[in-house]
Amino acid sequence: MSDDRRLGVVRLPYMVGVYLGVNAFPDVWLVVDGPDCLFFKAEYVHGSQDLHSTLLSPTGRHRVAHTLADTVNVVTDREPVVADLIRRVAARDEAAMVLVTAMPMASITGSQYDRIGREVAASVGKPIVDVPARSLDGDWLDGYAEVLEGVARGIPLPAAERDDGAVAIVGLLADRTEADRLADVVEVRRMLAAGLGLDVAAVWPSNAPLAALAGVARAGTIVSLPYGRKAARTLAKRTRARLVETDLPVGVEASSRWVRAVGEATGRADRAGAFVAAESREATPAIEAASSRGLAGGSWAVVADPHLAAGLVSFAADVGASVAAVLSTRHPARPVAGLPGREAFSHEAGLRADLCLCTTRGIEVATEFGLPWMEVGFPSYGTHALAPVPTLGFRGAVALAGRVWNHVRFLRDRAPAAAPRAR
Repeated sequence: MSDDRRLGVVRLPYMVGVYLGVNAFPDVWLVVDGPDCLFFKAEYVHGSQDLHSTLLSPTGRHRVAHTLADTVNVVTDREPVVADLIRRVAARDEAAMVLVTAMPMASITGSQYDRIGREVAASVGKPIVDVPARSLDGDWLDGYAEVLEGVARGIPLPAAERDDGAVAIVGLLADRTEADRLADVVEVRRMLAAGLGLDVAAVWPSNAPLAALAGVARAGTIVSLPYGRKAARTLAKRTRARLVETDLPVGVEASSRWVRAVGEATGRADRAGAFVAAESREATPAIEAASSRGLAGGSWAVVADPHLAAGLVSFAADVGASVAAVLSTRHPARPVAGLPGREAFSHEAGLRADLCLCTTRGIEVATEFGLPWMEVGFPSYGTHALAPVPTLGFRGAVALAGRVWNHVRFLRDRAPAAAPRAR
């Protein structure tokens, strides 16, 4: 398999990211100017990635609606059709905001979705926000980020006095509403609330309705995570909050850096240091147990989005393992920060690894190289969470160490016994 073919296997299109973003906001609805085949993109999320997704409904009141544009009617004046569909969707009591986007075949006809949205918003009294039509140049990460930024632009914010003791976290990858991602929300809240004594005004997105997310208006500091940089900047500009851009807190060391960065920005460096020391002491026994009983000295490969991939590299160092190769699910291919010379899988390089941490679509790549694999990241169609198991933060580091360690033990125990040596 060529490098281009591998990237084609693991990447996902822009509209999947758009649907993934809408799925994370329970009262945001989406209108797409495009053909009805787009409806099936929702199935990349609903019931496959997220068992609790509300994108689709058995009653037909789906949170995604399409104008049914085709090669015949797309050349006509379709603005009244688009406006009518937006108006009907916005009339639903459950819809607090409607996003509008388009496929390129429809957008090139010149429909002004932002103007249509403003006109409909004036009549229905709800925000209607356009999302850029970037299916030709963006991927799923772009689609997800544009949805977050669209919500950040359109959400009504109350007049609130900024509180230096309040923070908002913007840019989580809420790729489903199952217990694992909700546990991530709990963990990042805990680290800032219990650890630094901060009032967490909002976490974007977190399967919370827009009324709860509007708490961002009183945050004196916005902590920006990688999946929502544009949204965080938009909100910081709207609220005049301090903006702190951080990496993903995956593993003990990365979580320590994350807490310290927020502590420095909010004038709580001493408290951050004490919390990091206490959390590290608590996490160390489990991390060392996993390390000494099978993970130390291991060699891993990673197929994941660049933000999670960088986090997994840091986590590997926590447990004494190394990362031999990384394939980013970003399109176009871009280097993973901190991994010079290790971005690509290559037969020529003679890739050898004990385990491949990969998305569902990365399993095909792992199999090509004969690597055992464990599912992590988006999408993870074969792994679901019935109980809270975070990936982020200190508690996420312990949970991830336990998960990888058990997986490695399982692989080792099921490996065929070596043939006895001849004497």
